[in-house]
Amino acid sequence: MKRWGIPPFLCTEEDFLVLLLNMIKAKVFVSFLMFLVYQAIIGAPLSHLDSLIIQCQNEKEDSSKMKLFNEIAACYNGMGYANAKAVDAAQEALSIAIKNNYKGGQIWAYLNTGYYFQLMGDLKQALDNFLKAQDIAEKNRGKDILAEVYDRLSQFYNGAMRNYKKALEYSQKELSIRKESGNENGYAVALVNTGNIYYGMDSSRQALKYYIEAANHFSTLHQKSNLADVENNTGSVYADLKEYDKAILYYQKALSTYQEMNNKYGIAMCYGNIGNVYNMNGEAEKGVTYSEQSLQLAREINSKDNVESAYTFLAEGYSKLGDYKKAFEYQSDLANLKDTIFNETSAKQINDMQVKYDTDKKEKENQILSLSINKQRIISYAVLAGLVLVMALAFFIYRGYRDKHKANTVLAEKNKIIEEKNKDITDSINYAQRIQKAILTTDEYLKEALGEYFILYKPRDVVSGDFYWCYANHTKVIIAVADCTGHGVPGAFMSMIGNSLLNEIVIENKIADAADILNALRANLLKTLQQKGQNSVTRDGMDIVLCVWDKTKKELQYAGANNPLYVFRKNGNGEIAETKKIKKHTEAFHEIGADKQPIGYMEDKMDKTFNAHTIAVTAGDVIYLTTDGYGDQFGGESNKKFTKKRFRETLGSVAEMELAQQKEAISKAIESWMDTNTQTDDICVMGIRIS
Repeated sequence: MKRWGIPPFLCTEEDFLVLLLNMIKAKVFVSFLMFLVYQAIIGAPLSHLDSLIIQCQNEKEDSSKMKLFNEIAACYNGMGYANAKAVDAAQEALSIAIKNNYKGGQIWAYLNTGYYFQLMGDLKQALDNFLKAQDIAEKNRGKDILAEVYDRLSQFYNGAMRNYKKALEYSQKELSIRKESGNENGYAVALVNTGNIYYGMDSSRQALKYYIEAANHFSTLHQKSNLADVENNTGSVYADLKEYDKAILYYQKALSTYQEMNNKYGIAMCYGNIGNVYNMNGEAEKGVTYSEQSLQLAREINSKDNVESAYTFLAEGYSKLGDYKKAFEYQSDLANLKDTIFNETSAKQINDMQVKYDTDKKEKENQILSLSINKQRIISYAVLAGLVLVMALAFFIYRGYRDKHKANTVLAEKNKIIEEKNKDITDSINYAQRIQKAILTTDEYLKEALGEYFILYKPRDVVSGDFYWCYANHTKVIIAVADCTGHGVPGAFMSMIGNSLLNEIVIENKIADAADILNALRANLLKTLQQKGQNSVTRDGMDIVLCVWDKTKKELQYAGANNPLYVFRKNGNGEIAETKKIKKHTEAFHEIGADKQPIGYMEDKMDKTFNAHTIAVTAGDVIYLTTDGYGDQFGGESNKKFTKKRFRETLGSVAEMELAQQKEAISKAIESWMDTNTQTDDICVMGIRIS
């Protein structure tokens, strides 16, 4: 959901050069034409810059000259890749301010220089300039300018450094000054920025307090645009807190305000946000209705970010409604749109590089004019010679293959048909891979939910029948690793169904018992696949390891379909008692057995439910959730399976290492075992250290 006050992504010059090289490797030669398209608009910023430089050269009065240098710096900065020149111009302004003891001029010069260094990624230099501005402002007691300094420092620590404690310290100082000086607008904006800091700290309730107070001020000031934005923020926070009724209330308030202003961008954004909340609240029909309104309006105003959000929400809504065909269509639309946005961004970056080039060229043209002419001649001769060589080569190639042309024509046509079909199939599989990656739980979410963990995820083909899934609430984390029937595209479709059903069972229906989750998963899968025992569908299903980790009670509940759970506990951390289901392989390494039945139809097993096993866990324990692909891999001197026994021994030998080292070790072990063999099955191994 979209929020107000989040800084845009900044691409460095190095990132852009890498992007440009990749485009060349991909033979995107049409990018060259973008230089010609944008040539018409390059002259405007250069013309304005030239005018400012001439004015500055002719200006005699220092205060005016200082202002001109600041404008030149801003102009360089506006060109995107000239921030070093922006720093030079800002420091010229600083020299004049120091010479004439202009305290206000010094403060603004330090603030601007710090900002340009921040854009260049030199955070040390940026902070040094901001602190110099703070020192001067605090000594001279100028309240309004001191509030601006505190605002810059707060934004810097929040956005660039992610140091929320320092950001909050400066934000509170700014709030105090704004309130004391009676600057209502500045105070309201500072409230929003403070709310953003608390939001970044995951202190949603505190963020709400500041957003709601800011909304009251914007309402009093009749600033409808700011009011709508902060109401939208408030709705997003309530959505994060899963207080869906309040989220919809504030989104509706924001929608009403945007409609009063006829702000179609804001209206489209609110429709999308409301649709997303209805999806999360289990009212997918309403979610789809609002998301479609968002998509229609976003297309009308050509708002690509709102179109992107609408595609995402529609894919999620139709998935929850069980209409997987439409869900897949919107996921494909989303992937195509991201490609379009990427290409447009590339064109803009090419334009920015052209502006930088023309700026440098303007300053040095007298020095390089003759060299440029000679270079053009050399290039022309080289191109001409190259063309002659190419034409000669083409002639000899044509003469050599002319006699074979007729015999090869039919074969070439058949090869072309095969290549086109292969390309279509490959493109479809690659789209499926992107969609599958999109539904897997992100590394950021896993890091926050699990702490220390690793995942070894090696699909046999482009897409995989194995998947991992995680969901965390305030006290519990639910983790699953599943192995779906088949490999490649069939397995990937099953994994998407399994992921969607787990979301429905755990997140929407709030089932948190491991055995109940598996029982519900089997029932819903049978219903989805319409399995009743027919021979054609009895093999469809999945094997799964599922754990519910109660961090408050320090307990781990496990239920499994065919695949066991492995637990490593250091000596001295207490024993895990052996039972019928819990087997001790070594003093430290244990296996908790699974129920010998799959998630899916199985003859004579449909009346048997899944069972859960609960053990106490302590800090330092390591649990392993895995599919059977690792143990089934063929290789070694005798070209046999790796086996579950050898897999357990491998895990036991690395269990006391850091988890990143464990992942590297078991990855190298299976690669060494495979040697020149192809991969037999999808592989997924997850290790989690209990904290």
